[in-house]
Amino acid sequence: MERIPKFKYKSSRIYIFDNLVYTNMITWLFGSSSDFSQNMIKYLNGDVVQFGRSNVSYEPADIKDWIEDNISNLDSPDRVIFNINTGMVNELPTPLHDFDSTESFEIFNKWWIDNRNQLFFKTSLVDYLINKKDLPNNPDHQVVYITSQISADHNPEWKNLQLYKTLRAVDYEIIWNQRAKNVNAFGICPAANTRPMQWSEYIAVQLQYSNMGKDHWLYGVADTGNGLDFVRWSDWGRTIL
Repeated sequence: MERIPKFKYKSSRIYIFDNLVYTNMITWLFGSSSDFSQNMIKYLNGDVVQFGRSNVSYEPADIKDWIEDNISNLDSPDRVIFNINTGMVNELPTPLHDFDSTESFEIFNKWWIDNRNQLFFKTSLVDYLINKKDLPNNPDHQVVYITSQISADHNPEWKNLQLYKTLRAVDYEIIWNQRAKNVNAFGICPAANTRPMQWSEYIAVQLQYSNMGKDHWLYGVADTGNGLDFVRWSDWGRTIL
C-alpha cells in the first residue's frame, strides 16, 4: 500500500498537504497497546495521546475521578478511537436442553461481566466530551469504535455466534445514541483481521482523508481484489407504509 506522504507543518494545529490547509488533529486512542493500535498510530497525523490499562481505570467507581485527574486539563480531542480488548467470548453449547442450565447461564452472562466496565467507560467519556468539552461543535470531530459488522449481518452462517453478536450490538446502540446527540460516532470492522498491519494502516489513512461518519454509521474493511475498500452501512430511515 502506498505510504502517507510527509506533512509540512504550519503550526501545532495546522498542516498543509497538496497545497490544502488541514487541521492537525488531536487523537485520543484507548486500547493503545496492541500491535494493531500501534501501527495505526504510525499513520495518524497530529498528536496521539495513548491510553490503555496501564494508565486508565475502567472501574465505574473510578471513572469520574480519573477524568478529572487525567484528562480534564488536556486539550479537547478532535478524534477519539476506542480499540479496547473485549477478550474471548464463549458461545452457548447446543442443544441447550442437554446441558446444565446454571453453567449455561454463566456462559451467557460472562460476555457482559467481562465487558460492562469498558462499555460504561466509553459511554461516560463521550458524555463528558459532549457536555463538558462541547465536542459536537467541533466540525471535524470523530468518535471511532473498532468493532465488528457481524451484528448487522443477518447471514445464517453466523447463527452460532449469538453472544459475540450481542456484545457488538451494544457497540451499535452506543454509536446510534451518540449520533442522535450530534456526535460523529461510527464503527469500523477490520473484517477477518488476517492482515492486521495492512488493515490498520488503511483505516488510519481513511480516517484522515475521507468523510467518514457523515453518511454511514458502520464500515467494514474488504479486499476487492484491486485493493482495500469499505463495506458501508447507511443510517436507517423509517418508511411509513
